[in-house]
Amino acid sequence: MSLVSAVVVAAILVLAKKAVELTLENEYASWAPALARLWVSWAGFICRSRRQQWSADLQYVQRDDHISGLIQATSCLVSSPFLAIRDSEKAVRARRRSRLTLAMARAIISSLESERSIETLGLSDRTARVLRAHRFLTVDQLRAMKEEELLHIRNFGRAALDEVKEKIVAGGFIQPS
Repeated sequence: MSLVSAVVVAAILVLAKKAVELTLENEYASWAPALARLWVSWAGFICRSRRQQWSADLQYVQRDDHISGLIQATSCLVSSPFLAIRDSEKAVRARRRSRLTLAMARAIISSLESERSIETLGLSDRTARVLRAHRFLTVDQLRAMKEEELLHIRNFGRAALDEVKEKIVAGGFIQPS
């Protein structure tokens, strides 16, 4: 379909909608506003999250545009079940995400405590820089290494090893030997 024909179809649809609205407004002017309010209240009962918004929108249309709002109320009533289902699915997903049990919280805290950064040891700048350069970021990574492996690291000598051992013992991560 070309652009011109799409514009013509859209214009015809807009005119048809306006004709239906005018017919409804003129034919049923006495009871259409009440019916629109009833339909919006039903829609608000089905989908409570939109109740106030829909009521306010209908009041605005009826007061300022001087129309019954029957078309808008129909739209609310038709869409309310789908919106209610979507809202309930969102609520279920949110409840599932928020279920953090005490055991899970303890597990997270203990894992965070065991993965303390080497920065918490208070090492000298030189030693900390050498360890970071070789991707040692946590105390557990240091504890997993043997002394011989640490001494093979470039710029990491016996003094740095003694400092690391002293700080790990002082921090309570291992018992002194």
